[in-house]
Amino acid sequence: MKLRGWDCPGQKELPMLTAARQTPLVPHVVCLGGGYVAIYLARALRREIRAGRLRLTVVCDDNFHCFHGLVPEMITGRLAPTDTLSPSRRLFAPGDFVNAEVTAIDLTGRCVTVARHLDGHTLEIAYDHVVLALGATEHLGRFPGLAEHSFRLKAYAGCLALRNQFIEMLELADMETDPVERARLLTFVVAGGSFAGIEVAGELREFLPDVARRHFRRIDPREIKIVLVCATETVLPEMGSRRPTLSAYVEATLRSDPHVEVRCQTRVASASAEEAILSDGQRIPTRTVISCTGMAMVPVLDGLPLARSPQQRIVTNRCARVPGYEGVWAGGDCAAVPLEDGSTAPALAIWAMTIGTQIGRNIVRQIAGRPLETYQFTGIGDACVFGHHQGVALVKGIAIRGWLAWLAWRVAMLIYLPLPEKKLRTAWTWLIYPFFGRDILNLRVTAPMNVSRVIFDEGQDIVREGDVGNSLFLIEEGEVDVLKNATTGQPERIVTLGPGQQFGEVAVFQRCRRTATVRARSRVKLVQIRREAASMLAAASGSLKATLTTGPGR
Repeated sequence: MKLRGWDCPGQKELPMLTAARQTPLVPHVVCLGGGYVAIYLARALRREIRAGRLRLTVVCDDNFHCFHGLVPEMITGRLAPTDTLSPSRRLFAPGDFVNAEVTAIDLTGRCVTVARHLDGHTLEIAYDHVVLALGATEHLGRFPGLAEHSFRLKAYAGCLALRNQFIEMLELADMETDPVERARLLTFVVAGGSFAGIEVAGELREFLPDVARRHFRRIDPREIKIVLVCATETVLPEMGSRRPTLSAYVEATLRSDPHVEVRCQTRVASASAEEAILSDGQRIPTRTVISCTGMAMVPVLDGLPLARSPQQRIVTNRCARVPGYEGVWAGGDCAAVPLEDGSTAPALAIWAMTIGTQIGRNIVRQIAGRPLETYQFTGIGDACVFGHHQGVALVKGIAIRGWLAWLAWRVAMLIYLPLPEKKLRTAWTWLIYPFFGRDILNLRVTAPMNVSRVIFDEGQDIVREGDVGNSLFLIEEGEVDVLKNATTGQPERIVTLGPGQQFGEVAVFQRCRRTATVRARSRVKLVQIRREAASMLAAASGSLKATLTTGPGR
């Protein structure tokens, strides 16, 4: 399936989006990622898009943008779950939006391949300019148990799960009589002493005792314990390197709180369902480990032949363009954009916003044949809040702390929230919070099933040749035909499969495209196992993997 501006050179166009094909050809800008870079890129290009001088397509696997600055308040019930979210189609209008996963980037052919989540069916989008703004993902290999037993804040689903976890732990502790298990339920480990870790720990030290005091009468607030684990010598090392007194103030404030234990120069070595083990050997009984450290590059960017910084970010020039590729730009967490002083732009929201604006301006200048502008932003400052109306800020070299820094942080949050109604909703919630307190609903959101039963009727395609393989199938009832496109253009039947056999395993385990089409010969009942579950089962059982990979393989 192809999108026109847009089709990859040399490939046959499928009959879709005919209205789009009638639009006069103009330069096509494709932004991969729907974060801050994309928002400010779209704003910078808005006039050109409306004038018909270029087209913009933003590709993201979520159809919303999460404002991470307010996530600590969302997970502790001060804000509603959707207060931090803005719909992508409104943010990027009048540009186009594609809600899909980026699976491949062809820099030579100027083409991006994306796949829809439903079944891995692919779409190819050609571009004149591509902006690499896919951000970063969690580094799940940092310590054993991280992927299985920690809560992570990068993806919104993890944030929502953590919000429910806090309330569930209080609910369970309220009826628990075993003192050992009770202590485990009421101990919360936060791994990471940077901005995210400090803000989460700060919200918890206010939220948990307050909610316990108000609503859980069988819980003594003194039982609640928050352990902040920081690998550096002091908390907030980013701010402490410029103004040590501010990080010292934050650390002293947290250490003085009876609910908080600060462990500097220590890491989480491993985690299980019942405890966290620190690098110094200490074992902390807990049911809740929150990871706020360690990012890794998005896998689709790893294979690109681009220069990397020591942190594996894509190196750009001062104009945010990738050297050697005229139409390739990069910004945000995945890019190392050099600054005038020789450093690179930090992986923080304000820098992503300004880089997105700069890329947009430079794309317009390049299309017009004008010289590109270098990135000149030097920062406004940093701010961090940590509960009880306390915070620290460093604004243009001026250090602020206490309630004034907290107020400055809140003003900044309202300014940078993307949509006007989100600003109003957030401001209103802050105003009524002192009267009504926090939301303590436990919505019991669970991860989607990775194993399910599906039915296809005769003649329906179950998988199609060329699609990205994201599931394998076990045949429970009925028969299917495995078809291969022949040179004549007509599909040729290779084999017929029946109950007890499987297909789709090669594409899943080798992470490649489907090599054949599988069509229902009769009504079939199948067990569908998605890639995550299949990989987990195969890793746990060699004999099971051998069974799953001995079929015909598609």
